[in-house]
Amino acid sequence: MNDMKTINRELMERVHRREAMGGKYPGIPELDMKMAMRFIQAIHHFHRVPILMEQYFQKMGLSKARFLVMIQLFIRDEGKGIGISDICQVYNVSSATLTGVADTLEKEGLITRKHSEKDRRKVNLQLTEAGWDFMRRFLPAHFSNVKKIMEQFSVEEQKLLADLLDKLSGKLTELVEDEELTIPEKGETV
Repeated sequence: MNDMKTINRELMERVHRREAMGGKYPGIPELDMKMAMRFIQAIHHFHRVPILMEQYFQKMGLSKARFLVMIQLFIRDEGKGIGISDICQVYNVSSATLTGVADTLEKEGLITRKHSEKDRRKVNLQLTEAGWDFMRRFLPAHFSNVKKIMEQFSVEEQKLLADLLDKLSGKLTELVEDEELTIPEKGETV
């Protein structure tokens, strides 16, 4: 089976050959095909990374969703818990989605639910002692793995990577949410 680097290399070689022969792409306006191919490669990676991260967290002993909830509680909880809605806002997920994750964590004995002292309608999540113990064991291994991933980049490259991803995410958000997206004309489908 071809790996993605091989497939990308073959696609780029086809683009180079077609351009070298002065070839146009029928029905497609002039555009920078190399740029378009790099964007397609980026989309592939954006699709692949969450899949790999889910596999990573499964091997580490929990799901990515459970980790994201637990890390918020580990970092932000100052003894009163954190509201489900507060965590939903951080990750832009629905309360129904987060409630399912919280149910699993609660069954595993890693978190507990507690009504807010200020507003009984609000439910806060807190790590249990078992949850704190799990995170104290989990995080050193996790940070060791993060270091293995990130040390291939210089400090400048790490910052650039974060900045470029922020910039890309921001522009995609702007296109989709502000209705700046160019939509194809309606017509026959191919």
